[in-house]
Amino acid sequence: MKRILEIILPISAIFSLGIGIWQMLQTKTMILPSWFLVAISLPGTLLLSFAFGFILKKLLNSKWQTSIFTSIFVIIFCSIFYISEHKPVYIIIVPKNYVGEVRLFLSNKNDFSINEYGIGYIDRRTFNDGFYPKIIQTGNDITKQIKEYGKGASATTSEDAYSFNHLSFHILDSGKKVDGKDIEELIRIKAIDTARLYKK
Repeated sequence: MKRILEIILPISAIFSLGIGIWQMLQTKTMILPSWFLVAISLPGTLLLSFAFGFILKKLLNSKWQTSIFTSIFVIIFCSIFYISEHKPVYIIIVPKNYVGEVRLFLSNKNDFSINEYGIGYIDRRTFNDGFYPKIIQTGNDITKQIKEYGKGASATTSEDAYSFNHLSFHILDSGKKVDGKDIEELIRIKAIDTARLYKK
């Protein structure tokens, strides 16, 4: 039994680590690239797993190798990460031929049908918890063309009733970013329905 576990646990740990790395690389971070998340998390996970494994071995006064206990903690940490990253997938519909910045403004209800000015709405829970976007334009899935996602906000005062916090990403035009209208102008031309914005 011991011999079987000595084979199965390290293999399971390597498999879990591989799944964890893959999951991290699929995660679109708000500021840093996905590979940076892997570069930081991987050494930390291995070091913590080794430290906890070593301590547990000493506490149990076990004759099993430290690598066995390390493998157990690698599996645990990777499983926790995988479960925590399990988020809903929402489809974002972008108008045909639209290029430029897409903004999802904080609202009381999700509405991922983007208007001609690149405006959509996202509720507070989805905004805070995150989600995996599936971006559709002219019936085609263009999700992989999106390089990064970001969070933004317009400067407001205490007298402003609404929050202008938003998530955003760019749909490139031949590989280049296209500058769009600022939020004040979008409000002026009624591209943003302020009645749908989240009240502070």
